Amino acid sequence: MAENLLAAREHNPLRARYDGYGACPLTVEKGKVVLAEFGYGGKLLPTFPLDPTVPRALAWHLKTAVLPWLYWNGMLKGREWLVGSMKPQA
Repeated sequence: MAENLLAAREHNPLRARYDGYGACPLTVEKGKVVLAEFGYGGKLLPTFPLDPTVPRALAWHLKTAVLPWLYWNGMLKGREWLVGSMKPQA
């Protein structure tokens, strides 16, 4: 979004596009989470090279410790540490 806003301000073509990515860490039992990462049409878009349909304790730690820290210390302050440039539109 930031790239497109800057491009629009300069009257340049919008290069970045959104692929519908969404993520929802779903708790399936105490200590285990399924990281549901998907795009348009329900297409799976996993970030990690693990089967996203398997509940994992690692995902529980991610949900309870890592993601809240990133949210409060990064996202709310406008930092994009883990985000690279989006793909240009075709």
